[in-house]
Amino acid sequence: MNRWRVILAVVVIFLAGAGTGGALVRTFAPKVKMEYRRTHVSPPLPVGHERRQEYIAKLDRELQLTAEQRTKVEEILAASQKRMKEIWEPMEPQVKEEYRRSRREISEVLTPEQQAKMKSWRKDRGDKKNEDEKNEKSSTAEKAETQRKCSKDSCCF
Repeated sequence: MNRWRVILAVVVIFLAGAGTGGALVRTFAPKVKMEYRRTHVSPPLPVGHERRQEYIAKLDRELQLTAEQRTKVEEILAASQKRMKEIWEPMEPQVKEEYRRSRREISEVLTPEQQAKMKSWRKDRGDKKNEDEKNEKSSTAEKAETQRKCSKDSCCF
């Protein structure tokens, strides 16, 4: 009987620790929006208008920017986006080809079951990406009204 009490006590302590750890992680771990989690390397541009506005809002919140500073920061980010686009465009085809090559090479070392699972992940990711693109297109008119000095192709943050 004592043996079962010890086992029960160990299980209760383990579950309490797991529950506490999970609650602490959910409470105090940095929150990262799913859309900004990087599961692969993607082109750095263009980053959506919301992301840029979030960044500016964070600067404003943390640094208490004046209206003049905020305007200048927005101009700096727009200019930076233009420069980044000029850097990225010539490299984009080579980078994409390198990603394809690495995926092919990885696939060659996987078993057929692993290859199927990887293909499924990529398909699921593609479906999610297509859905996000549809949602983004449907709200383009709404975004255009709120954007100031950016266009769809030149907005970086």
